[in-house]
Amino acid sequence: ALALHLGLAFIILGVLAWYVFLLERSKADLMTARRGREAKLFSLSTGLMHFAFLQVLLGALVAGIDAGRAFPTWPLMNGEFFPADAFYVPDGNGGTLPVWHAFFENPGLVQFIHRMSGYLLFAFGVLVWLRGRKSSYQATRAAFNAVMAMLLAQMVLGIVTALTAAHVHVAITHQIGAVILWVLILRARHLSQYPIAGSIREGTA
Repeated sequence: ALALHLGLAFIILGVLAWYVFLLERSKADLMTARRGREAKLFSLSTGLMHFAFLQVLLGALVAGIDAGRAFPTWPLMNGEFFPADAFYVPDGNGGTLPVWHAFFENPGLVQFIHRMSGYLLFAFGVLVWLRGRKSSYQATRAAFNAVMAMLLAQMVLGIVTALTAAHVHVAITHQIGAVILWVLILRARHLSQYPIAGSIREGTA
């Protein structure tokens, strides 16, 4: 339920942010900018947006079952790469629930998936950033630099959150970081679709 509510909130935020970006510029400006669209970069940033959204949902699962407190170590999880009893979920009557329940209810497995997804998101983010650095537009390059900086900060916050057993202030900061990263990815994606032409003379190209 928490993941669904949070996912819906991020979708609403994303739609609002996208329209704010559109309203910042005139219709004529957007029509002109569309001709300079960087299709490959737009496609990559769209993939990054979807990946980040998935990571947000996984983070909601971690928070929903308080899995962040279970393994306050990094890079290993209490000395192991893969947590022990990852597929064990008691049914409350001395038995165990089917394996698929573990993907939503076992703290070790849920946190492991969130960690691995975070590593993959960071790696993919680096690839997108490297492509964004080659953009012909200064504003677009700056937007992807901001995404990379926040992605790095968010990964560090995630590690600190794990090491502090999800201390409330650190965990909240990590959640706020997800919101900021989400908006920055949308901004970079928007500029891939509607780049802002700069001037060589003014040093903004």
